[in-house]
Amino acid sequence: MLARTCVLVAICTLVCSSLAAAAAPAVHPATGEPLVVTCLRGTPAAIDGDLSDWNLDAMTPAVLDVAEQINSGATSWDGPDDLSGKFYLLWDDQNIYIAVVVKDDLLSATKAGSNIWNADCVEIFFATTDAVPTASAPSTIHYQYGFNANAQKWNWCNMDGSTDVEPDYLQVAAGRTPDGYICEASIAYGHMLSLDSTAGNTLGFHPVLDDTEATDREIQMTWTSREAHDQSLGYGHVILSPERAVARELAHSPKPAQDAVDVPVDTIPSWSPGEFAVSHDVYFGTVFDDVNNATRNAPLGLLVGQGQQATTYEPPSRLQYGQTYYWRIDEVNAPPDSTIHKGAVWSFTTEPLLHPVANIVASASIPAADGSGDPQATVDGSGLVDGQHSRQDAAMWLGDGSGGGPVWIQFDFDRLYKVYQLHVWNYNGLYETALGFGCKDVTIEYAAEPDQWVSLGDFQLSRATSKATYAGQMIDIGGLPMRSLRINVASNFGGFASYGLSEVQFLHKPTFARQPQPADGAEEVDPATVLSWRPGREAVTHELQFGTDEAAVAAGTALVDTITASSYDPGALNLGTRYYWRVEEVNDTETPSIWSSALWSFTTQEYVAIDDFESYSDDEGNLIYETWTDGYEITANGSQVGHDNPPYAEKSIVHTGRQAMPLYYNNTGAAAYSEAELAFASPQDLSANSADVLSLYYRGVPTGFYETPSGTILMNGTGADIVDTTDQFRFAYKQLTGSGSITVRVDRIDNTHEWAKAGVMIRSGLTTVPLQAHMIVTPPARTEWQYRPTASAGTTQADTGVDTTPFPYWVRLTRQGNTITGERSADGQTWLPLTAGDPASSRVDLVLPEPVYIGLVVCSHVANTPAGAEFSHVAVTGTVSAGWQLAAIGADQVPGNGIDRFYLALEDSAGKKATFANPSATAVATASWQQWTIPVSDIAAAGVNAPRITKLQLGVGDSSQPTKNVSGLLYIDDVAFGRPLSADGQ
Repeated sequence: MLARTCVLVAICTLVCSSLAAAAAPAVHPATGEPLVVTCLRGTPAAIDGDLSDWNLDAMTPAVLDVAEQINSGATSWDGPDDLSGKFYLLWDDQNIYIAVVVKDDLLSATKAGSNIWNADCVEIFFATTDAVPTASAPSTIHYQYGFNANAQKWNWCNMDGSTDVEPDYLQVAAGRTPDGYICEASIAYGHMLSLDSTAGNTLGFHPVLDDTEATDREIQMTWTSREAHDQSLGYGHVILSPERAVARELAHSPKPAQDAVDVPVDTIPSWSPGEFAVSHDVYFGTVFDDVNNATRNAPLGLLVGQGQQATTYEPPSRLQYGQTYYWRIDEVNAPPDSTIHKGAVWSFTTEPLLHPVANIVASASIPAADGSGDPQATVDGSGLVDGQHSRQDAAMWLGDGSGGGPVWIQFDFDRLYKVYQLHVWNYNGLYETALGFGCKDVTIEYAAEPDQWVSLGDFQLSRATSKATYAGQMIDIGGLPMRSLRINVASNFGGFASYGLSEVQFLHKPTFARQPQPADGAEEVDPATVLSWRPGREAVTHELQFGTDEAAVAAGTALVDTITASSYDPGALNLGTRYYWRVEEVNDTETPSIWSSALWSFTTQEYVAIDDFESYSDDEGNLIYETWTDGYEITANGSQVGHDNPPYAEKSIVHTGRQAMPLYYNNTGAAAYSEAELAFASPQDLSANSADVLSLYYRGVPTGFYETPSGTILMNGTGADIVDTTDQFRFAYKQLTGSGSITVRVDRIDNTHEWAKAGVMIRSGLTTVPLQAHMIVTPPARTEWQYRPTASAGTTQADTGVDTTPFPYWVRLTRQGNTITGERSADGQTWLPLTAGDPASSRVDLVLPEPVYIGLVVCSHVANTPAGAEFSHVAVTGTVSAGWQLAAIGADQVPGNGIDRFYLALEDSAGKKATFANPSATAVATASWQQWTIPVSDIAAAGVNAPRITKLQLGVGDSSQPTKNVSGLLYIDDVAFGRPLSADGQ
């Protein structure tokens, strides 16, 4: 066993010392001031796009808002409302958090994957302060992350890991705002290993905004004004401060969140208490200054809870609709000092009495006039600002009635609504007061059912003012149920054959259930969830339809209960199941008496974690090898859990989250097997919530060379490339005398680089630059033909292009005399030269001394990082030597994992044990994450009581049939039990 060492890390240093030691920060391109911000300690309650838990008022953001910060596209920038942003940062012991508030007058986040930068996007760069990156050589000098308003994310540059990936460890939530968008993100330090993320340290930081209003990026705005990758004059600086963003003594995390709107009138405000508080003074009112100024000595009638213990406030009566409320929590310390810490004033606004109907389709009996908007322009909000309508023709409807016939405009809703008011903005063109296209005398009718029209009456609409301050008029409807409304136009204000309206809104009182929790379409829902919804205003009881049968729930034949509360506990739900539900709001004194909600659905989480390895640290009492016991001081057990030195958990190679478990195996000497054990404090029920599988994710290190009994060859290879005068790869070869060939199917190669290589080669020697020819396949499904006609000289190569030869793919080399021919095949039957129809495209004459070397090649295209490849159907013809020999050409090769059985064992509370071998005999050599599932039914069939599991073991080897001299490293993550979601969600 390798000895473990303990490292004591100092976690607090002086901020001023850190800054003094760092390289000088970049300066603001307009003011010349150093670009330095302080990152306060704190942890958001959740990465959810809600910044109310950030205490932004206490933080200094990095601000991008002036023309001097535009690196490209200055002529497209119209000012801060067009594009600007504030970048706030927090940090704790695990993550750095970024909140970005962006102003963007037109969102266009239309790109995906690595191209999200080419539209509306946020980019974040972190580095050491002494890095000097240039635009031409950036990837190893900084970390570059991007995310956008759609919560898409990417990692382009990484100083110590894979690049051009969508990182699991970067969490992003986003939301649209009236003038732009908000992004909230977290990045685990374990994936930025080159940075020192301890208190007082200074990080290089550079935020960037990308913007377009069409297709491709038009503006790049950066903190320093320089191109995003070029910080050769220095980064801005972020100081990791030990000071907290929220003072420990203050209340925080209000619910409703700060500045929340549309808050239910029956809400009960709550908060998280300060660390030292023993009681709370609650102030609550409708005037900010009064709530801010009130004290115990002068309460102003607003001290609604003095010295209370609860962290909630229940108003004595329901709140008023459409009212803004202000509230403050003062935290009171324990005696003898009983210090009162005044809190911040928070606010929220309750839901309005009436809501506008959304999802309206407008149509008209006459065509739209040239230059005018179509009828839909009257219900899309265009031209409306704070209830006042613009004079833009395209934001209004103007119908051409010159063709004769009736004139009407009709509005169809997506469902039945109880409409109380009709808000009409008449046609408000520039010359409306002179020409009079606006509708004047109208008859309004409505329908609760299709084509069953009822007259509401005759009305005369008021004339618009031709001013941008035009606010329209309100018509009382009286709460009529309707799903369509038609305005029949008899005349306008000018007598012309044109009739127009600017905007129409329908204000309804919500009578149906809405805003379900879990949200409609939600995934990964806890099977212990409680259903809740915002009830209809007139509901007396609620009839809940619920189940897994969509048709039954939709038809109303899945009633589970009639209740008076607007929440329901359905009990323990199944894992990995899609549920459907809807609520019928019932009031027998009203017409209609039943209002049905939309049909909602959610999907429960597939798996419940047994161990996701996220909770371990490097502190005694919380070490990973204290929970997963290994072979330490057990002669027969060659396992080791955790790395030799901290961090003991694996932080770079993870399936999800921040950490995985390294499991070293070493079946040498007296060790016959390598096994780690997890013992449960209480029995685990692997069948809970209808779980039917035990699951874990694993990956290993590709083996140097291994031939299976069936003839499949696993092989790894490192090296920078095979090209020109640089040959670096692993070569498995035989010696060929005279003519012969080698044929192989390349089943896979790890994507360490797009030019990683696996295939076949004939060469004159084992030095780095002899004569050679090869036919290889690369990860992006392309085949390459290459040859070196002169020793120690360059090579000639050509390829088929990407996505032309998908795995598995066959390649072949044939030597006939001095002629070497390369061929490729999709099926091993039909063979083609590199370029179909052109035999000369992969043929060359090489005079090679006898014997030649013929065999398999693997190159990762990344120094010291092995790529694993799998070859099958290997066939060598001609006079060849027996057995495969190995050569490290041009670079040292990594031995990789030794091949042995990977197994999992379970023991129940009665001591019954069963062992399950991984179905792949070469599982330990798999270099990408693989899921291994064991059916619960198989566990039961082995005689183990799945509801009462007390021990779980993971191991490599077989103590009864040990394989000696086998060692290696596995990574384990996300051990769980669950029920995979089927295609139909059931």
